[in-house]
Amino acid sequence: MINRIKQKPELKGYLALVLHAHLPFIRHQHQEDVLEERWFYEAMTETYLPLLEVMNHLAEDQIDFRLTLSMTPTLLSLLSDPLMQMRYRAYLTKLIALADAEQARLAKNPTFLALAKQYAKRFRELQQLYERYHGELIPAFKQYQDLGLIEIVTCAATHGFLPLMKTEEAIRAQIMTAVRDYERHFAQKPRGIWLPECGYTLGLDRILKQAGICYFFTDSTAVAFASPQPNRELVAPLLTPYGVTAFPRDPESTSQVWSAEHGYPGDYQYREYYRDIGWDLGWQDPEEWAHIQPHVLPTRERVNTGIKYYRITGKGNQKEPYNPDIALAKTAEHAADFLAKRQKQAQHWYHWLDRKPIMVSPYDAELFGHWWYEGPSFLEQLCRKMFHDQITVKMITPSEYLEEYPLADVGKLNESSWGRNHSAEVWLNGTNDWIYHHLHQAEERMIQLATKHEHLARHGKLQPGMLKRALNQAARELMLAQSSDWAFIMDSQTVLDYAIRRTKQHLGSFHQLCDQIDQEAVENSFLAALEGSNNCLPAIDYSDYIRIQKLSPIPIIPSLADWETCLAETKHRPNVFMLAWEYPPKQVGGLSRAVHELSEALAARGEIVHVITTSVQGAPAFEKRNGVYVHRLAVDHSGDTHFYHWTFEMNLAMIDHLVRWRENGGRMDLLHAHDWMVYHTAREIKASYGLPLIATIHATEWGRNQGNLYTDLQNKIHQMEWKLTYEASRVFVCSSYMKEEVGRIFSLPYDKISVHPNGIEILPSEAKLGRPAEVAKQDKAIFYIGRLVYEKGIQILLDAMPAILSQLPQAKLIIAGSGPMEGELRAKAAQYGDRVLFTGFVSDTYREQLYQAADVCVIPSLYEPFGIVALEAMAHKKPLVLSDTGGLAEIIRHGVDGFKALPGHVDSLAWHIAEILLQPQHARRMADSAYQLLQEHYQWGHIAANIQLEYLKLTHYQPATQAIVTV
Repeated sequence: MINRIKQKPELKGYLALVLHAHLPFIRHQHQEDVLEERWFYEAMTETYLPLLEVMNHLAEDQIDFRLTLSMTPTLLSLLSDPLMQMRYRAYLTKLIALADAEQARLAKNPTFLALAKQYAKRFRELQQLYERYHGELIPAFKQYQDLGLIEIVTCAATHGFLPLMKTEEAIRAQIMTAVRDYERHFAQKPRGIWLPECGYTLGLDRILKQAGICYFFTDSTAVAFASPQPNRELVAPLLTPYGVTAFPRDPESTSQVWSAEHGYPGDYQYREYYRDIGWDLGWQDPEEWAHIQPHVLPTRERVNTGIKYYRITGKGNQKEPYNPDIALAKTAEHAADFLAKRQKQAQHWYHWLDRKPIMVSPYDAELFGHWWYEGPSFLEQLCRKMFHDQITVKMITPSEYLEEYPLADVGKLNESSWGRNHSAEVWLNGTNDWIYHHLHQAEERMIQLATKHEHLARHGKLQPGMLKRALNQAARELMLAQSSDWAFIMDSQTVLDYAIRRTKQHLGSFHQLCDQIDQEAVENSFLAALEGSNNCLPAIDYSDYIRIQKLSPIPIIPSLADWETCLAETKHRPNVFMLAWEYPPKQVGGLSRAVHELSEALAARGEIVHVITTSVQGAPAFEKRNGVYVHRLAVDHSGDTHFYHWTFEMNLAMIDHLVRWRENGGRMDLLHAHDWMVYHTAREIKASYGLPLIATIHATEWGRNQGNLYTDLQNKIHQMEWKLTYEASRVFVCSSYMKEEVGRIFSLPYDKISVHPNGIEILPSEAKLGRPAEVAKQDKAIFYIGRLVYEKGIQILLDAMPAILSQLPQAKLIIAGSGPMEGELRAKAAQYGDRVLFTGFVSDTYREQLYQAADVCVIPSLYEPFGIVALEAMAHKKPLVLSDTGGLAEIIRHGVDGFKALPGHVDSLAWHIAEILLQPQHARRMADSAYQLLQEHYQWGHIAANIQLEYLKLTHYQPATQAIVTV
């Protein structure tokens, strides 16, 4: 006979129940019985006192439970305020009187009479409990923390949504105020924090670390989408780069309670929240109204009384009487179900992890009792069952878990919240976005004032004591305006007027105080009134707003130290300022590349070059890149702004930036403007500071439209091009063709115009990448790359395909790029089937593959001031066919370095392409000759040297590689 040894049960995982207790500061000193104060009374009656009662029951029965409770500083202010304590006592007394009156009213209704008696008994029990603590609930919660049964964590001072604050100083002030407030109440520093709305953004962990916070809670998506992906998924915390632990919300356990469709609180046996006698009585019966009227608001607005006689029953309007005994039994059933699912969850993860999993289940505390009347009973039943009925899952606090497992994986959290769509959407949308301009402006003003009065020295009329009081109250008003509750209410459209009024009221008081501080005339009566009304956060300290980093006068260089370093690097030699609307990584046309390569070539020869351009996502606002100082400016505009009008806004930003630069000691010796888009900046800065100006005209509106200027916009651009060349001391163009065109259409003296071609950097040969899958080995690849616009002549190239295919059926045209003509060109090419391939915009690697696969490169332009793609083809040693037009025609010699086709001539283009494909040896000789030509004439180092000489003539300085000439 085999003896079977029964396996001893083993602890498999932990459950951390987290209750977030919060109310905004809704104290109204000079008004009694207002709607918003009722939020506090209801939460006291239905949540906070019942939670203490649950803890008392468990402690009396020696149940070893664990709960984590976050208590916001605004809630702590309400709980400890003598006025709110006095008003709550009065509220309870009235509530007991109402319950007693209900027994008389319902004498002939046995079902509801029994419920009325239970309410009367319940309210008296809560009254006795409240008086047992002498109205001081905070020490009662502290007692359970001191016993190790609960852990209390803090929250941002006024529950401000931190990711939407503009400055680090404002975030720091919210957190540091909360930490000091916590110490005042609980005689220790908080180990953890509840981030308001679980809102996390990059860098918050650094501020938390500085405040001494060890851990915080996040939405599940913060960890699920962290980088790198967490090994332990959502059942273990993740350590942030700054060493603060993030506990993610467990979706499975929270949805069982939280879900509006499937959560426990929706069970039909539970009490119906929305059927309250404050709303049910007195609509038609005057006696009922007289009965209920003393218990609604003084304004006669109806409110909940807390006495409700019906259960949820179903989804319809029909409701059945509430049965507390059945509801209580249901809480035991749901607690058992919740525990069973946590056991199953723990057992699953226990086999996969190197540690016991922790399931973090966070909820609004007010869910338990206020919204879900039976919620406190559910919590008590759950704690009892976890203690008595099993040992698979144990309740734990986050600090205890960190003591057991101090090490964790490190990752960068995803920005998130526990709101709608796991984002900031609730707090930033069309209903509430207007508040942030004002809040951000107030942040900046508070920082400015705090920094100015950092030492509170006696500099003027204000005594240091009065000044400190005023600064602290200004900080308090700002924080109260930042409460996330106001934006939340605006989104939900509930008490909308109240949320708007509170936001405006606090901001108005803030600015009035700041004005008085600036004027050194603080009105004591005004300040005292604010201190009396908004008396929360006694540990507030305005110095939290003192600027963390001394700012430079140049916004895109935030650090004063970085600005001073830049000045030191640039003050001893001439500074050239290039103006260009695009610059890498922003790259729309060829201008970006030309300015980029020229500026870096000049920097390589010792010139100090600044490029003033526009911002692009992912690129720093200011950087020194390959010797070039790149200034990327944000441009304010609406989303549908036309490009022409956008350029005007861009010029305003450029002018403002350059004026700041010059007026704060930055050096500026020469302006080099690229095309009409920067005309206003060039003219304004030239005139203001008497600087020499060079204008490079990369192309003209007249040339792009072949001399036909039909629209008002075309004429405006043409006029600005002329004005730019008129203002310039010198005009640069990229070809002799462009020199003739610019001189003729703008009536310029030809000795004012210099030809400086575009160049290209010949890089070491790329490794063979292999032909793209779309280009077969037998294909004869004809390659075009560029924008798909009319003047590039791609339509002519498509018309030439039948003649080419008749001689070379294996010919395949590859068109790389995008543009407004793409749809029309694709339709035109459909007849050729797979003999024409459109790739769209291509990556650098794919472009290199296409060049390597090409048998001939074609540039069929109708108008081309220069043609940088011709140089690219030459650099790849590819045979070249281009149009005999504009500056393009000047690059190569016909029949020596490539072929020139008649512009717009289908047969000429077809003949030259076919000739190259049919005579590969001759084509190869021309490609080698073109490569030699490229090395001799189109290298940026040679071009930059010539441009340096032009700079010298205008600035009277020697080139940077030589000694400076004293003028």
